[in-house]
Amino acid sequence: MEAVQRRYELMDISVIIPARDERYFIGPGLRELFWQNFPSKYEVIVVDNGSGDGTGDFVREEFPFVKVVEEPIRGTNRARERGRLEAQGSILAFLDADTIPARHWLRNGLRYFDDPSVVAVTGSYNFYDSGFFLQFGARFVSEIAYPAALWFTREIMGRGIMIGGNCFIRASALRDIKGFNTDIERLGDDTDTAIRLSGVGRIVYRKDVFAMTSARTYYRDGVIKTLWGYTFHAARISARSLRERKPIPHTSARS
Repeated sequence: MEAVQRRYELMDISVIIPARDERYFIGPGLRELFWQNFPSKYEVIVVDNGSGDGTGDFVREEFPFVKVVEEPIRGTNRARERGRLEAQGSILAFLDADTIPARHWLRNGLRYFDDPSVVAVTGSYNFYDSGFFLQFGARFVSEIAYPAALWFTREIMGRGIMIGGNCFIRASALRDIKGFNTDIERLGDDTDTAIRLSGVGRIVYRKDVFAMTSARTYYRDGVIKTLWGYTFHAARISARSLRERKPIPHTSARS
Protein backbone atom coordinates (compact mmCIF):
# COMPACT_ATOMS: atom_id res chain seq x y z
CA MET A 1 0.00 0.00 0.00
CA GLU A 2 2.90 2.39 0.74
CA ALA A 3 4.15 1.97 -2.84
CA VAL A 4 0.71 2.87 -4.15
CA GLN A 5 0.59 5.95 -1.94
CA ARG A 6 4.03 7.09 -3.14
CA ARG A 7 2.82 6.71 -6.70
CA TYR A 8 0.20 9.40 -6.04
CA GLU A 9 2.23 11.90 -4.00
CA LEU A 10 2.84 14.40 -6.82
CA MET A 11 0.31 14.66 -9.59
CA ASP A 12 0.70 15.59 -13.23
CA ILE A 13 -2.83 14.40 -13.97
CA SER A 14 -6.00 14.14 -11.90
CA VAL A 15 -8.60 11.75 -13.32
CA ILE A 16 -12.12 12.80 -12.30
CA ILE A 17 -15.09 10.44 -12.60
CA PRO A 18 -18.63 11.59 -11.76
CA ALA A 19 -20.69 8.65 -10.52
CA ARG A 20 -24.32 8.25 -9.53
CA ASP A 21 -25.61 4.72 -8.90
CA GLU A 22 -22.64 3.19 -10.76
CA ARG A 23 -21.68 0.46 -8.29
CA TYR A 24 -22.02 -2.29 -10.90
CA PHE A 25 -20.31 -0.44 -13.75
CA ILE A 26 -17.43 1.58 -12.31
CA GLY A 27 -15.03 -1.24 -11.39
CA PRO A 28 -13.49 -2.14 -14.80
CA GLY A 29 -12.52 1.45 -15.55
CA LEU A 30 -10.90 1.94 -12.15
CA ARG A 31 -8.91 -1.28 -12.54
CA GLU A 32 -7.63 -0.11 -15.91
CA LEU A 33 -6.67 3.26 -14.44
CA PHE A 34 -4.60 1.52 -11.78
CA TRP A 35 -2.66 -0.41 -14.44
CA GLN A 36 -2.04 2.53 -16.78
CA ASN A 37 1.26 2.54 -18.66
CA PHE A 38 2.20 6.01 -17.46
CA PRO A 39 5.54 7.09 -15.97
CA SER A 40 4.39 10.21 -14.08
CA LYS A 41 2.23 10.77 -11.02
CA TYR A 42 -1.55 10.84 -11.13
CA GLU A 43 -4.54 10.64 -8.86
CA VAL A 44 -8.03 9.24 -9.39
CA ILE A 45 -11.05 11.03 -7.91
CA VAL A 46 -14.55 9.56 -7.93
CA VAL A 47 -17.28 12.08 -7.18
CA ASP A 48 -20.27 10.28 -5.68
CA ASN A 49 -23.18 12.34 -6.99
CA GLY A 50 -25.97 11.35 -4.63
CA SER A 51 -25.87 7.61 -5.24
CA GLY A 52 -28.45 5.36 -3.65
CA ASP A 53 -26.67 2.07 -4.37
CA GLY A 54 -23.56 2.55 -2.24
CA THR A 55 -21.26 3.52 -5.10
CA GLY A 56 -18.99 5.59 -2.87
CA ASP A 57 -18.61 2.90 -0.21
CA PHE A 58 -17.95 0.26 -2.88
CA VAL A 59 -15.13 2.32 -4.40
CA ARG A 60 -13.59 3.03 -0.98
CA GLU A 61 -13.57 -0.66 -0.10
CA GLU A 62 -12.46 -2.14 -3.43
CA PHE A 63 -10.16 0.61 -4.75
CA PRO A 64 -8.29 2.20 -1.83
CA PHE A 65 -6.01 4.18 -4.18
CA VAL A 66 -9.05 6.22 -5.31
CA LYS A 67 -10.11 9.38 -3.53
CA VAL A 68 -13.89 9.49 -3.09
CA VAL A 69 -15.62 12.84 -2.53
CA GLU A 70 -19.31 13.60 -2.19
CA GLU A 71 -21.46 15.98 -4.21
CA PRO A 72 -25.05 15.56 -3.01
CA ILE A 73 -26.60 17.98 -5.52
CA ARG A 74 -27.20 15.96 -8.66
CA GLY A 75 -25.80 16.96 -12.02
CA THR A 76 -22.82 15.83 -14.07
CA ASN A 77 -21.27 19.28 -14.17
CA ARG A 78 -21.77 19.73 -10.43
CA ALA A 79 -19.85 16.51 -9.88
CA ARG A 80 -17.12 17.53 -12.32
CA GLU A 81 -16.80 20.91 -10.64
CA ARG A 82 -16.52 19.29 -7.21
CA GLY A 83 -13.78 17.04 -8.57
CA ARG A 84 -12.01 20.00 -10.16
CA LEU A 85 -11.87 21.82 -6.84
CA GLU A 86 -10.44 18.72 -5.13
CA ALA A 87 -7.88 17.93 -7.84
CA GLN A 88 -4.15 18.61 -7.58
CA GLY A 89 -3.09 17.86 -11.14
CA SER A 90 -2.08 20.46 -13.72
CA ILE A 91 -4.05 18.44 -16.28
CA LEU A 92 -7.54 17.21 -15.44
CA ALA A 93 -8.79 14.09 -17.23
CA PHE A 94 -12.46 13.17 -17.27
CA LEU A 95 -14.12 9.79 -17.75
CA ASP A 96 -17.66 8.55 -17.40
CA ALA A 97 -18.15 5.92 -14.72
CA ASP A 98 -18.95 3.16 -17.22
CA THR A 99 -15.96 3.95 -19.45
CA ILE A 100 -12.76 1.89 -19.68
CA PRO A 101 -9.65 3.72 -20.90
CA ALA A 102 -7.03 2.08 -23.08
CA ARG A 103 -3.81 1.07 -21.32
CA HIS A 104 -1.90 4.09 -22.78
CA TRP A 105 -4.77 6.54 -22.28
CA LEU A 106 -3.00 8.81 -19.80
CA ARG A 107 0.30 8.78 -21.71
CA ASN A 108 -1.38 9.56 -25.02
CA GLY A 109 -3.60 12.28 -23.62
CA LEU A 110 -0.84 14.13 -21.81
CA ARG A 111 1.61 14.36 -24.69
CA TYR A 112 -0.53 16.71 -26.76
CA PHE A 113 -0.15 19.40 -24.11
CA ASP A 114 3.46 19.88 -25.24
CA ASP A 115 1.80 22.40 -27.56
CA PRO A 116 1.13 25.38 -25.26
CA SER A 117 -1.81 26.56 -27.37
CA VAL A 118 -3.77 23.38 -26.59
CA VAL A 119 -6.17 23.67 -23.65
CA ALA A 120 -8.12 20.44 -24.16
CA VAL A 121 -7.80 17.07 -25.86
CA THR A 122 -10.78 14.86 -26.60
CA GLY A 123 -10.60 11.29 -27.83
CA SER A 124 -12.32 8.48 -29.67
CA TYR A 125 -14.45 5.67 -28.31
CA ASN A 126 -16.38 2.53 -29.09
CA PHE A 127 -18.85 0.33 -27.23
CA TYR A 128 -17.93 -2.80 -25.31
CA ASP A 129 -21.49 -4.07 -24.86
CA SER A 130 -23.26 -3.38 -28.14
CA GLY A 131 -23.89 -5.13 -31.43
CA PHE A 132 -22.41 -4.40 -34.83
CA PHE A 133 -24.73 -1.50 -35.69
CA LEU A 134 -23.74 0.71 -32.75
CA GLN A 135 -20.07 -0.25 -32.98
CA PHE A 136 -20.03 0.64 -36.68
CA GLY A 137 -21.72 3.95 -35.89
CA ALA A 138 -19.19 4.76 -33.17
CA ARG A 139 -16.34 3.98 -35.53
CA PHE A 140 -17.84 6.21 -38.22
CA VAL A 141 -18.15 9.04 -35.72
CA SER A 142 -14.56 8.56 -34.51
CA GLU A 143 -13.03 8.27 -37.97
CA ILE A 144 -15.06 10.76 -39.99
CA ALA A 145 -17.89 12.67 -38.35
CA TYR A 146 -16.21 13.94 -35.21
CA PRO A 147 -12.97 15.21 -36.81
CA ALA A 148 -15.04 17.02 -39.45
CA ALA A 149 -17.40 18.52 -36.86
CA LEU A 150 -14.55 19.74 -34.69
CA TRP A 151 -12.77 21.30 -37.67
CA PHE A 152 -15.97 23.11 -38.69
CA THR A 153 -16.80 24.41 -35.23
CA ARG A 154 -13.19 25.45 -34.54
CA GLU A 155 -12.12 26.89 -37.90
CA ILE A 156 -15.42 28.26 -39.24
CA MET A 157 -17.44 29.07 -36.12
CA GLY A 158 -14.52 29.87 -33.83
CA ARG A 159 -15.86 27.49 -31.21
CA GLY A 160 -15.28 23.86 -30.24
CA ILE A 161 -16.85 20.53 -29.31
CA MET A 162 -15.72 17.87 -26.91
CA ILE A 163 -16.61 14.44 -25.53
CA GLY A 164 -16.94 15.12 -21.83
CA GLY A 165 -16.63 11.46 -20.87
CA ASN A 166 -13.22 11.12 -22.56
CA CYS A 167 -11.17 14.30 -22.40
CA PHE A 168 -8.18 16.08 -20.88
CA ILE A 169 -8.27 19.77 -19.91
CA ARG A 170 -5.64 22.13 -18.52
CA ALA A 171 -6.55 23.03 -14.95
CA SER A 172 -5.45 26.61 -15.61
CA ALA A 173 -7.85 26.87 -18.56
CA LEU A 174 -10.76 25.68 -16.43
CA ARG A 175 -9.84 28.27 -13.83
CA ASP A 176 -9.80 30.93 -16.54
CA ILE A 177 -13.39 30.11 -17.53
CA LYS A 178 -14.45 29.82 -13.88
CA GLY A 179 -15.00 26.09 -13.98
CA PHE A 180 -17.97 24.10 -15.20
CA ASN A 181 -21.42 25.56 -15.70
CA THR A 182 -23.33 23.91 -12.85
CA ASP A 183 -26.67 25.25 -14.10
CA ILE A 184 -26.59 22.49 -16.75
CA GLU A 185 -27.50 19.14 -15.22
CA ARG A 186 -26.60 16.82 -18.10
CA LEU A 187 -27.28 17.19 -21.84
CA GLY A 188 -25.43 20.07 -23.48
CA ASP A 189 -22.80 20.22 -20.73
CA ASP A 190 -19.92 19.10 -22.98
CA THR A 191 -20.82 21.66 -25.64
CA ASP A 192 -21.01 24.49 -23.13
CA THR A 193 -17.60 23.63 -21.68
CA ALA A 194 -16.00 23.31 -25.12
CA ILE A 195 -17.39 26.64 -26.32
CA ARG A 196 -16.06 28.47 -23.29
CA LEU A 197 -12.67 26.71 -23.45
CA SER A 198 -12.30 27.65 -27.11
CA GLY A 199 -12.08 31.25 -25.98
CA VAL A 200 -8.77 30.61 -24.21
CA GLY A 201 -7.07 28.06 -26.47
CA ARG A 202 -7.33 25.17 -28.91
CA ILE A 203 -9.31 21.95 -28.50
CA VAL A 204 -7.87 19.01 -30.43
CA TYR A 205 -9.25 15.57 -31.23
CA ARG A 206 -6.92 12.56 -31.23
CA LYS A 207 -7.99 9.02 -32.04
CA ASP A 208 -5.27 7.43 -29.89
CA VAL A 209 -6.88 8.92 -26.77
CA PHE A 210 -9.19 5.94 -26.86
CA ALA A 211 -11.71 4.48 -24.44
CA MET A 212 -14.45 1.87 -24.49
CA THR A 213 -17.82 2.80 -23.04
CA SER A 214 -21.25 1.33 -22.44
CA ALA A 215 -24.14 1.54 -24.91
CA ARG A 216 -26.72 1.03 -22.16
CA THR A 217 -28.27 4.48 -22.64
CA TYR A 218 -28.98 3.67 -26.29
CA TYR A 219 -30.64 0.39 -25.32
CA ARG A 220 -32.58 1.93 -22.43
CA ASP A 221 -33.87 5.03 -24.22
CA GLY A 222 -33.58 3.95 -27.84
CA VAL A 223 -31.05 5.00 -30.46
CA ILE A 224 -33.16 7.74 -32.08
CA LYS A 225 -34.20 9.34 -28.79
CA THR A 226 -30.65 9.25 -27.43
CA LEU A 227 -29.07 10.74 -30.54
CA TRP A 228 -31.81 13.37 -30.77
CA GLY A 229 -31.22 14.39 -27.16
CA TYR A 230 -27.49 14.82 -27.65
CA THR A 231 -27.91 16.66 -30.96
CA PHE A 232 -30.75 18.93 -29.86
CA HIS A 233 -29.06 20.14 -26.69
CA ALA A 234 -25.69 20.60 -28.40
CA ALA A 235 -27.41 22.71 -31.07
CA ARG A 236 -29.33 24.65 -28.43
CA ILE A 237 -26.19 25.53 -26.49
CA SER A 238 -24.32 26.42 -29.70
CA ALA A 239 -27.14 28.67 -30.90
CA ARG A 240 -27.25 30.44 -27.56
CA SER A 241 -23.51 30.97 -27.76
CA LEU A 242 -23.79 32.54 -31.20
CA ARG A 243 -26.55 34.87 -30.03
CA GLU A 244 -24.49 35.96 -27.04
CA ARG A 245 -21.20 35.89 -28.91
CA LYS A 246 -18.54 38.33 -27.75
CA PRO A 247 -14.95 38.51 -28.94
CA ILE A 248 -12.64 36.71 -26.49
CA PRO A 249 -8.89 37.19 -26.71
CA HIS A 250 -7.10 33.88 -27.33
CA THR A 251 -4.15 32.94 -25.17
CA SER A 252 -1.18 31.81 -27.24
CA ALA A 253 0.79 30.14 -24.44
CA ARG A 254 -0.23 28.33 -21.29
CA SER A 255 1.44 26.59 -18.42
